[in-house]
Amino acid sequence: MKTVRELLTQGYRKLFLAEVDTPFLDAAVLLAFAMGVSKEKVLASLPDPVDEESELRFQTHLNTRAAGMPVSYIRRTKEFFGLDFYVDERVLVPRPDTETLVEKVLELRRADPQMRDVHDACTGSGCVAIALKHAAPELRVSASDISAAAAEVFGMNADRLLGGRSLPFRLSDLLQDLTEEFDVITANPPYLRDDEVDGMVKIGWPEPPLSLRGGADGTQVTARLIRSAPSRLRPGGWLVLEAAPDQFLKLFAIMDQAGFRHIEVDRDLAGRQRVISGRRETGPRQWGFADG
Repeated sequence: MKTVRELLTQGYRKLFLAEVDTPFLDAAVLLAFAMGVSKEKVLASLPDPVDEESELRFQTHLNTRAAGMPVSYIRRTKEFFGLDFYVDERVLVPRPDTETLVEKVLELRRADPQMRDVHDACTGSGCVAIALKHAAPELRVSASDISAAAAEVFGMNADRLLGGRSLPFRLSDLLQDLTEEFDVITANPPYLRDDEVDGMVKIGWPEPPLSLRGGADGTQVTARLIRSAPSRLRPGGWLVLEAAPDQFLKLFAIMDQAGFRHIEVDRDLAGRQRVISGRRETGPRQWGFADG
């Protein structure tokens, strides 16, 4: 039997040659998954032998990862905002950057305790909606997505992570099929350029293209959402969106034209512009580009 150290070394080399961004971390996580223990336990047990069944599972996981499958899909789980979400090829893998969106809504909630109704469009796995409800149970959170397959994953996560409490869900193309008004609308909409997604599809990227494809420059879906949001927001309500760093000047202009004021941009933990927010108001325009 090989030791933990030997298998980690082997896994690191294989994933490094496959040009995986984090070869050692991925090897450690996959070995822990194969052994049924924590990553910390693996790293504390380097001289220990690994049984043959665990080694075989590890080799299978390594081959799958080297072929391009994300670790989260292999493990069928991804941690987000302190919660372990079930994920598979029906939904995007939640990214740490998206936690910035959740933090922004909670910041708005602290500033306005009367805020109650929050809707998360393009919800996918439900990571934003469920994290908000878990962190602030007093909020009335609902969600929507155009994908029936994503709806299944959302339901599983809501039931499991919210103690059996489900969240209202609607199949909808953005806000098209909604009739309610909300205090906050959130979304992590598709914002990659079509050519980027085409390249990912060609190499077999497993995430659903529908959740990635944002049009020729990546902003078409987001622009549709911004323009439709005022009719679904109460006066003074907020729209909070994730986007790519190079899109914010254009999105600022679209939000301003759609009647949003107090437009701000928040940065993620890496210091990149990540979340844009604006308030539905009827007052005069506020020119400028607030970058939080």
